[in-house]
Amino acid sequence: MKNNITTLNEFEGATLLRQWEIPVIDGILANDYLEAATAANRLGFPVALKICSEAVPHKTERGGVVLNIKDTSALSKAVREMKNKFSGIPHALLVQKMARPGTELILGVRRDPVFGPVVLVGIGGIFTEIFRDTAIDLAPVDEKATLAMLRRLKGIALLDGYRGQEPLDIVAISRAISALSRLISERPDILEIDVNPFIAYPDGAVAVDALVRLDSSPSTPIRKRPDPATVAPFFNPSSMAVIGASRSPGKGGNIILRNLQKAGFKGALHPINPTCKEILGLLSYARVCDVPGPVDLAMIVIPKTAVPEALEDCAAKGVTNIILSTGGYSDMGEAGALEQKVIIDQAKRAGIRIMGPNSIGTLNPSAGMATSIVGLDPIKPGGVSIIGQSGVFSSGWARWIADTKPFGLAKVACIGNKGDINESDLLEYLTDDTQTSTIGMYLEGVIEGRRFVRAAKTACKRKPVVVMKAGRSEAGAVAVASHTGSLAGSDAVFDAVCHRTGLVRVNNPEAFFDTLSAFEKLPGPRGNRMGVLSITGMGCVAATDAAEEYGIVLPALQPATLKRLGEVMPSWAPVRNPIDTWSAIEQHGSKKASSHIARCLMDQKDVDALLITFVLMPESMFDISEAFAEIFSRHPDKPVFASYYGGTTREIAHIHEGFAKLCVPCYPTPERAIFAFSRMVEYARFRGLIRL
Repeated sequence: MKNNITTLNEFEGATLLRQWEIPVIDGILANDYLEAATAANRLGFPVALKICSEAVPHKTERGGVVLNIKDTSALSKAVREMKNKFSGIPHALLVQKMARPGTELILGVRRDPVFGPVVLVGIGGIFTEIFRDTAIDLAPVDEKATLAMLRRLKGIALLDGYRGQEPLDIVAISRAISALSRLISERPDILEIDVNPFIAYPDGAVAVDALVRLDSSPSTPIRKRPDPATVAPFFNPSSMAVIGASRSPGKGGNIILRNLQKAGFKGALHPINPTCKEILGLLSYARVCDVPGPVDLAMIVIPKTAVPEALEDCAAKGVTNIILSTGGYSDMGEAGALEQKVIIDQAKRAGIRIMGPNSIGTLNPSAGMATSIVGLDPIKPGGVSIIGQSGVFSSGWARWIADTKPFGLAKVACIGNKGDINESDLLEYLTDDTQTSTIGMYLEGVIEGRRFVRAAKTACKRKPVVVMKAGRSEAGAVAVASHTGSLAGSDAVFDAVCHRTGLVRVNNPEAFFDTLSAFEKLPGPRGNRMGVLSITGMGCVAATDAAEEYGIVLPALQPATLKRLGEVMPSWAPVRNPIDTWSAIEQHGSKKASSHIARCLMDQKDVDALLITFVLMPESMFDISEAFAEIFSRHPDKPVFASYYGGTTREIAHIHEGFAKLCVPCYPTPERAIFAFSRMVEYARFRGLIRL
């Protein structure tokens, strides 16, 4: 035993699997040659001989496996050599019936440190290291879910029957995966089980080798779920104190006050600075306790050494919520993490909830809430709320949103080191927030993984949740730890979390904002079929490639549609979906040609969505509402996307502003528009609104 972790020998592991009705190759333990020979005769040659010892978990690498032993003479030699090789290690010998050739898979379960039990299936044998073809899900999984896992494998053709081979027994494979997932879910002492190979046949399947590791460490107690109502004061305080308020324009304590005033903060605002009587026209106080009347929320913008005293002052005043902007805690390593624990424990004893450390707080345009340490202009209220484990969402990105208006904002929270308030707290709160219709999350890691899964399941049943998670690569995970002290966790497991809960995952900021904009502005799709029109052939080709990549269907044009298109398309022009509109525009102008073709596509019943692609130039500067408003209003259930190539600043503004009036999102390329549509389709499938 080391660190409370033990490894079962293979015979013990096989016995455990049999108890859970997972088929295992027949095997008999032996201590010497005579017992091994008796076992081999009972099983029938050929057999395999394996070292059986907890001290030798990886037998093959250490020469502890001999395969295809065909008679007693070969068995005698194998026993002698194995006894000599492992003479210093307590062991037995395991004699196994040789498994007949089949298709090798790998099955496994392990206890993820963040999300708990997960299950894996993959193509094994010689393909294991070459293709790394695996599917992962959260445990337990039923047989229906295991079938879906198998369908996600690139090598599914090997299971379905390839080049005349018989299909494998998918039911037997699924039952084994499901049983393995239930085993780890019901046995908290199991750390991992690796079944490799698991050989599948047209008439069954069998485990040939199993590695089982146990951990007898006591489990971490589950934290009691805080009341989501305790999060509300971070967004809607009736009164707020800024501890560290300043008269100096470049200081954070000055910028925060100016942002709150500019945003039109609706509550009482109190600067806290012992050296000033007045800041930005507001009466300043030396301590929070000096403020007349209650204080719901305090934002601390002071050096770390002064934080404990400020917490004491807030506790004495009865402050319930604090945004702690000060950094240098878990974001600075182990010593900082210990300091962070001290102040969080101090706050908990006082009944105070903390956002941070290393947080620049929240935005709530409808309440005039804006605690950013970067100067902000007022932001249009709307339905998108963002949980960001980075201050950029309340600074640079917030400035961009205020300027370009891709959507309106309901709430933004920058949670920093997550000493107390974490992503689950905010996800639970925003799920019930009536102002929030779409949620975006930027995560560098997840804590309280099982709670997060429950919160995500609940949220995604009611509104779309788009997630961008950093730390996908090993180097990225290291960078995450240096940024906020977060546990990045396994990226493959996080993918499984998204698949199970309905979280819509994207991998970069462009896709994040593109997808949020689509969800916020458009109706949910009823299918994955898109009609496309483009003034340039490049747009048609790009749309075709993107549609194939993202699983979007471009339906063929129906005869009735083709007949109507003939009113603007010349007879010599090839007409297919995507439609190259240039020849029609040459004859009838951009406005008439584009609107007529858009109408024809929208009217075709098997077109679920529309994409219009422009090349921006003076000829594109027609009245967009006049051209398309009536068409789109006749099909309120069909989402419409616009994209464009090139253009001047004025032309780009024209296209964005024109389509914004129609609640149509605009993208600089058709690929980005189709990707956003594909995320909407994925979510609609999760909700059961689209059937394959």
